[in-house]
Amino acid sequence: MLAHCALATLLVACVTACGGAFGTSNPTSPGSTSTVAAQNSLWVLGTPGTPFQAVINDSSASWTLKGVVPQSVVIINGTGPVRMVVTKLTNSPTLLSVEILRQITLVAESSTNEPFGTAVVQSAGGVTVAAPRANPDIRFFVKGPSGGLFTGLIEDLALGFTIEARSPALFLFESPDGRVDGQFNSLDNAGTFQVDVLSEGAVQRQATGGPVLIVKFP
Repeated sequence: MLAHCALATLLVACVTACGGAFGTSNPTSPGSTSTVAAQNSLWVLGTPGTPFQAVINDSSASWTLKGVVPQSVVIINGTGPVRMVVTKLTNSPTLLSVEILRQITLVAESSTNEPFGTAVVQSAGGVTVAAPRANPDIRFFVKGPSGGLFTGLIEDLALGFTIEARSPALFLFESPDGRVDGQFNSLDNAGTFQVDVLSEGAVQRQATGGPVLIVKFP
């Protein structure tokens, strides 16, 4: 499992934006930023192509999503501990493994081979009550290129969050302030970016391009 972690490292650091995509000096760069604590990342690994459904909670909000292995998920601007419950959507003995990483450190993992099996992970402190559904529910889904390594910046009107990930990667933006945008920069020229911006479960923006791609919403 640690080999998976080494290959699938995803680092997200929160930064306070000065200028940046919503500043006055440079509309497409983060500008001068101040880095604070890195965020947890959630990984669904195992047998490639295994379909699943997940419910994610932190102290303030919850999200439901469907996907296929492998998949990474990061809560942008999250609060407190995080819990993830993942259920296989197939009657097969394929492996489903769920991990929480803080930078490159594995902090929790769980797995199942059972048909329609469930795996649960949570970070230190736990989540004692179910949080209300995220409102607004804004998501950036970098769905391609498969396995492509990228860095970038996701911002609202107040904060910027630097990212480094491999696609497919889903970013859940908790309590965004006004409009949001994402800038994605390819590090390995693995192919063309394919990015969806979703609001309340519906795709609102679709963009393709590279090696640098900028997506704004609304």
